Order: sequence, then structure tokens, then C-alpha cells
Amino acid sequence: MPKKNLKITLDNNAKHKVIAEIGINHKGSIKEAKKLIDDAVKANCWGVKFQYRNLKTFYSTSNEIGDGIIIEELKRINLNLNQFKSLAIYARSKKIKVGVSFFRIEDAIHFSKIFKHFDFFKIPSAECKNVSLLKFLLKTNKIVMLSTGGHTEKEILEALGPYKDENIVVFHCIANYPAALGTQQLLSINKLQEMGFKEVGYSSHDEDIEVCLLSIFMGATWIERHITSDKDASGLDHSSSSNFEDFDLLDRYIQKFKGILGNEKKSLNQGEILNMQNLGTGLYLKKSISAGEKIKINHLDIKAPRRGLSPGDYQKAFKNKVITLDIRKGDPLEKRHFEPAKKFKTKDLASYAKRNLVGIPVRTHDFSKFKRLIPTGVYEFHLSYQECLQKNFSEIIEMVDESDHISFHLPDYISENRIIDPISVNKETKKESRKVIEKVINVAQKIKDKTNKRIPIVGSFSERNGKSRKETLDKLFSYFENKLFENIDLYPQWLPVNAWYFGGNATLDLFN
Repeated sequence: MPKKNLKITLDNNAKHKVIAEIGINHKGSIKEAKKLIDDAVKANCWGVKFQYRNLKTFYSTSNEIGDGIIIEELKRINLNLNQFKSLAIYARSKKIKVGVSFFRIEDAIHFSKIFKHFDFFKIPSAECKNVSLLKFLLKTNKIVMLSTGGHTEKEILEALGPYKDENIVVFHCIANYPAALGTQQLLSINKLQEMGFKEVGYSSHDEDIEVCLLSIFMGATWIERHITSDKDASGLDHSSSSNFEDFDLLDRYIQKFKGILGNEKKSLNQGEILNMQNLGTGLYLKKSISAGEKIKINHLDIKAPRRGLSPGDYQKAFKNKVITLDIRKGDPLEKRHFEPAKKFKTKDLASYAKRNLVGIPVRTHDFSKFKRLIPTGVYEFHLSYQECLQKNFSEIIEMVDESDHISFHLPDYISENRIIDPISVNKETKKESRKVIEKVINVAQKIKDKTNKRIPIVGSFSERNGKSRKETLDKLFSYFENKLFENIDLYPQWLPVNAWYFGGNATLDLFN
């Protein structure tokens, strides 16, 4: 039960405002976007909200698995300024407020040509400390909203405290997509109120809409939640919108009540930390800088993904400080660049690793670097779906020495953010999954022929899709008995029940 001194605010006279976040769920279709606006109007929502990124300049060159998934999705559904303008005019004609989220000031400046057609603006969790963006949007004299997922109370107060009297709404948020039932930490709504923020809301990424009702019970007067036409549709955001079933639902809430409220001291989970990298922006060098020089703002570009320091981290602690390591043009600025240089006896490390078969995980693009710098002789390739589609792996096979020990980790995802599943009931998912597995086995076989060592392949095969454990295992092991696997060792990965996937939770309770 909650503490006795807990402030629970239930004001029947409060004017609760619901924002239907269309985000990217319009799938790049104006017709679909208008339908979602119509649905929000029928549901008596206060407003609808979109997201904007100028894809021509937003992303740096990146080989990270999560980044490839995001970029692929955003390119598929991208809208131009004229299309956003027409949607804003349409929304206003339906007597509903319309807003848009920005991840960096450059995009907001580019979008400012059509600011007059919008009623409010939003800064997402990943950019909570982006004070420059906040100041720019406040100049519009329109409501500016900020989500606080992935940030501690101290960070929130330091970044947003000076603007408590401005026209802002601060949303408590858990930055997982979706946020599993029991991770909501709704007590943080009380904490935001105690910090002095006048307008406090809840930005929901929950699978269960009932959590929004609980957030209102805790005092939230603004609710933001994604809207979609199909919760089972492919894409990044769709999964996060009486009789026995009702009682079963009630029991789930009772069992998870403590976890939903959380503790007054907010803690960050692994998925949120990953999403601060995947969804946030970082600082990248415009030119090479030598150790001993001071880093200045004109040396830096702000781009996604965040691979080092965020703009907020830099302004707070590292502005105009001397670096201790050389940094090449295009590299991310990291905290380690300001710390005393560390020296490792790589020969001793490599020698120990070879004697004890201690390996390191590598990606296809950095294998040659690690092989040169830390020649352990034991390497596990962590693959992305994009790599399996685009690479023929001939260069990798050529770089492998006969003495090397090689293993592979299959991609966790195939296209459209679907978890790999070679026995899926979805024909397309099953087909794509098997295609990826067959390609990796083909590469592994060629490396086996070269090294004369069996090549272990690890994969995440824990989705049950409503089937019993026995039925799932029978189908899975029947697939593994295929002749394709005769000379290959395939290992299902041991996972926690609530595994972290792409910054969110997935229930994978087959191998744990």
C-alpha cells in the first residue's frame, strides 16, 4: 500500500485533457492520418500530436542495430512540411488542437515556416535536458510540453526547474515501448507536483490503457497516449494504444499495484538507458581534434543517435574543457575524452584470452579493428537484419584465421520490428526468419570449412504466440532437425521472462 503521507489528488472538477499521439502511426498516409484525427475527435480528445524529423540531416552514418530499425521505419512513413500543414488545418477544422514533437532545434527552425498552424509543441523524453530547444519553442508563446522518461528527478529539476513559471506541461513517462505492466512508477507524478510544476501529466506507452486511469488518480491532468487503427499492425509504436476476463484483469492490477505506483525515487531501467541512445541526439566532431585542445561548440554537430554525450551533458559539465585523447572527425564526443588516458597491455590481454578462450562480441563493421587491436582469437558476431540482407560476408570470411574461434548471434529482429521467429503463425515472419537463419548457417559453414571448428549460432527463440510450451518446443525442435543444421550447433538463448527488446519489454518465457 502507498505511504500514509502520499499525496493522492483526485479532483472531480479537474479539466483533464487527453492528447492522441498519432506520432508515426499514420504510416505515411494522409488518409490514415485524417482517420486517426477523426477517431480522436469522436473520443473527445483535447488534441492530436505528430512527430517531425528532418531526415536529410537528422541521422549520422550509423551501423547500430537499433538505429537501422528506426531509420528504416521513419523513411517509410516520412511526411513533408506541406503534408503536415494540411493535416494541421484539417485538425483545426474539426475543432481539435494540434501539435508536433521535435528532437532538436534545427528541425524546429526548419518547421517554423508552418508554426502558425499548430497549437502546441512537445519535447520528447530523449531531449528532456535540451534547454536550447525549450527556449526556442517558448518564444512561440504556445504551450510547450516535455516528457521526462529516462531522466532522474535531479536531472529534471536542474534542466526544467528554471522554467516552472513558463507555459509548460511536464509529463511523467517511462520510456519503454511498450512499458510492461508494473514498471510505471506513478508516484513520480507526485514528485513533479512537489517540485513546483503547475501542469503535470502522464505520457503513456502502456499496453493497458487502464494505467492512464490510475495516473489521473495520482493527480495527472494531462494524458498523452498513442492512437492507432490496428494495435497488431507492423511498425514501432502500434503495440504501445464482464465476466471472467474482467475479474482476471482486476487481479492483474492488484498483483501489479505496487509496481505501478513505484518508489518516490525514480530509477532508470535498462530499456530506458538504451532508448536514450537510440532516440536521443549526441555531439559529433566536425573536424579532428588533438589531445590538449579545448572543445568548443563550433567544433560539434548535433546528430542522432546518441553515442556519447548529449547536448545537455556537454553544456553542464564539459563546455570549453580540454580533451585528453585525440578525436577524429565524425566521432562522437564521449566522457572518456576528458578523463586521464588509460593504457592497456593489449598483448597480455590477448595472450590471456587465447589461453582461456575468452572472446569478445563484434559487429561486421568493426571486426577488423578489434582483430588488429585486441587479437583474442575468439569472436562472436552480433548480426542485424540489415547486415544479413545486404552483406555477402566474403570479406569477413577472408579475415578469419584458421586458428580463430568464431560464433554468431542471430538478429533479434527481422523487418518492421518483428522478433525473429522461424515457427511463427505469420507466414511472412516465418519466411523472413528462416531466410536469415539459412544465410547465417551458409556463412558459418564456410568459416567451419576454413577453421575446421564447429561454429555455434545463438538465437532468441522464445516467443510462444499463445501456444503452449510443449507445442512451441515440439515445433521448434522439429525445425532444428532439418538437414540444414547437421553440421552447425544452434543454441536457443537463455533469457529473462521480461526481456529487454529495443528499449521495451517482451515476454519471452520459453528458455529461462
